[in-house]
Amino acid sequence: MKTYFVEDYGILPNSGKIVSAELQSLIDLCGKEGGGSIVFSEGAYILSTVFLKSGVCIELCKGAIIYGAESFYDYAPEEKIDFPIYQDSSHTYFHCSMFVGVGCKNIAFRGEGIIDMRSVWDEDNVRDIVHRGPKCIALKECENVEIRGITVLNATDLAVYFAGCRNVDIGFVKMRVYIDGISPDNSKNVRIHDCDLETGDDGIVFKSTYNLNRIDYCDDIKVWNCRLKSRCNAVKIGTETIGFFRNIFIENIHIYETRMAGIAIESEDGAIIDGVTVKNVTMKNAGAPFFMHIGNRMSGPEGRTTGRIENIVLQDISVDGPYVPYNTIAWNYESFVCRDTEQSPWMISGNICGLSESPIRNLTLRNIKIVMHGGVSEFKRDVPEKTDAYPEVNMYGRILPAKGIYFRYVDGLCLDNVKTETYFDDARDEFIFDAVKNLVII
Repeated sequence: MKTYFVEDYGILPNSGKIVSAELQSLIDLCGKEGGGSIVFSEGAYILSTVFLKSGVCIELCKGAIIYGAESFYDYAPEEKIDFPIYQDSSHTYFHCSMFVGVGCKNIAFRGEGIIDMRSVWDEDNVRDIVHRGPKCIALKECENVEIRGITVLNATDLAVYFAGCRNVDIGFVKMRVYIDGISPDNSKNVRIHDCDLETGDDGIVFKSTYNLNRIDYCDDIKVWNCRLKSRCNAVKIGTETIGFFRNIFIENIHIYETRMAGIAIESEDGAIIDGVTVKNVTMKNAGAPFFMHIGNRMSGPEGRTTGRIENIVLQDISVDGPYVPYNTIAWNYESFVCRDTEQSPWMISGNICGLSESPIRNLTLRNIKIVMHGGVSEFKRDVPEKTDAYPEVNMYGRILPAKGIYFRYVDGLCLDNVKTETYFDDARDEFIFDAVKNLVII
């Protein structure tokens, strides 16, 4: 494959000007000639939006840094959509991004360089999505994608977002971004590994939206050897869950300084989530260990039924404090403007709740030790049902009647060597089982 050094095509480092037009011409040429590597040598470059072509690899050498254009209006506007929209703009539109790929094959981002989006927000909120700015990398129905080694900083919308993609490998990527980190949506055969992410919103988050103009699904996804710090949830399935999810395997994850849940699994819009294994996880200073929820929001086409969560294994997991404040990145525009950089974990018990008409089925928790903050002496035993509230680990309140995990509407629950301790004396039981059937405790 041919190598194209950008300086040979008039894209000079440290020029101080936006070079999107020049890079687009080079990408078009590279694609036309059968593909190759476009190499950014050491130095600084400024980009707004470019559209990828099949066969193109963007290579950032060590010392190369691509800065985002400093005005939101320098980026491409949202594309026109001619089918029903059930999800927010972040998960509907792709063009308002730095790198856009639609229907591409064999594309890559490699190297030790940096992409710094420079905290560019939609100040005028023209997209009506709480001032979120451009994405960094947005891919739609692409195949054979590799993202390896790069660092992504200061993105104000989804950092790496891909929908309807197949054969995606993301490894050794570092991020410090305000919104979601890595977001597979209706994608298959995805590998995410050896990444170090700090995010204002969710860290690694799986979606199934309607942005492909069809109900689709996530399948065959593996995540391993990652460090995650989040002001929301570290690993999450949801909230957009119109399609379904199966064969998701998550292993060797370190979660730390996370405000909400370490692991969140949600079916809100009719999704069937079948076959998720999470093992070898450590959590330090995270707000809650687990959040699992079935709801009836049902955003999406008519005619669907309540979703299901089944065949879930959580294994070899340790959860510990010290449950103290920490410094972190902002998590939305208002937080950014206020320079809000100190956060405390929410310190909420895990909660795993299905519905009476759709209980969570076949759930196993094995070799799990949870050390919570504790210190609760008064609490309410009854927990309200909120089937249509926005699903988050605090939706039933900050104090639950279990100090470890509260379970409701589960059919087929196995607790094998699951223990809970607290730093401070706590009047609550380790676990509460409301409307739980076929319970086995080993």
